[in-house]
Amino acid sequence: MNMDIVQEVISSLESEPRVMLATIIATSGSTPASSFSKMMVKDGGLVSVGTVGGGCMEGDVLAAAQRLHVSGKAEILAFHLTEDEYVQGLICGGTAHVLIEPMTRSDVPWLEALAERRREGEDCVLATFIKTDGVIQKRALMVPNPSGWNPDDLETLRDIIGIEPSQDLHKALNRHQTRRITTAGGELILEPIAGIPALVIFGGGHVSKHLSKAASLAGFRVTVVDDREQYANPGRFPEAARTIALPFDQAVKELAVSSSTFIVIVTRGHRSDEEILEQVILTEAGYIGMIGSKRKVLATYQNLMERGVPADELRRVFAPVGLEIGAVTAEEIAISIVAQLIRVRRRVDSPVTDKSGIMKPLITLREHKLSLG
Repeated sequence: MNMDIVQEVISSLESEPRVMLATIIATSGSTPASSFSKMMVKDGGLVSVGTVGGGCMEGDVLAAAQRLHVSGKAEILAFHLTEDEYVQGLICGGTAHVLIEPMTRSDVPWLEALAERRREGEDCVLATFIKTDGVIQKRALMVPNPSGWNPDDLETLRDIIGIEPSQDLHKALNRHQTRRITTAGGELILEPIAGIPALVIFGGGHVSKHLSKAASLAGFRVTVVDDREQYANPGRFPEAARTIALPFDQAVKELAVSSSTFIVIVTRGHRSDEEILEQVILTEAGYIGMIGSKRKVLATYQNLMERGVPADELRRVFAPVGLEIGAVTAEEIAISIVAQLIRVRRRVDSPVTDKSGIMKPLITLREHKLSLG
């Protein structure tokens, strides 16, 4: 969800009983905004926050939201954008489906639960059943767990649509793609909601200042760690969600690292980088990157393997960190790192993607000619 629109909706419902939320639930071809772009319409349909792409399409969405605000019903609009749209400021050639739905104060509890899951970096699926007359009959926040989905929630959806929804739920979550199930009584929308990815930056130096800013703009929830308080504080990193001024070994114990956590190691010294890598390499972090020359990386890997760190674990480290774009300045290095974070987060295919679709480091152990054992 863009702009943390969930929190915007919650805040708006404190002062008004109903707002409208527009979401691009599906696209094909070229469109002015991507799937899951959102726009909230409040103050009786007069004020909008966020965007679904601008131009004439957004104007039509705003008009529909104003109309639906009165009735409190939901509707899915289809936009077929061709070259004829050029006169209105769009030249796309694609199709977009936009869900416009009411949000009321009764929705605040599940919205707050959703906001909390997103802050924790956890993905889920929002199930919304819209009756043929536009009335929303049911909303359910479907939360995956190791054994599948909550049986009570599954049974509720099964009773509504008459079929087993588990397969569609998994497809929505794993493919990050909205699923639509049409029934005689209406339509079930299964919208995947991605958690806000956490980025932990070890080191509060010059590169980190630019990295924190760029990563925050790219949608990461940033934590900065340094063993010096003057390099890890809210004044130095105002955009960061958290700063930790502790010795690095203690700070690692303070962190809740999951598979959705990104870690970048950019401290002031090789020894600190190596010590941190030795601790975080055995966590579930989905991404670990470390700054340094190839020579430094080679020496670090060799030292860690001599201390018993498995080579298989070191294979997943991105080092030297960042995409190879010829970066020289601290600002450029920060941009190259954030570009790599985005590539990994979006699971973009590239020459460094293996057959399973998992991103691999640009500089591998094999390229360092280390013995893999």
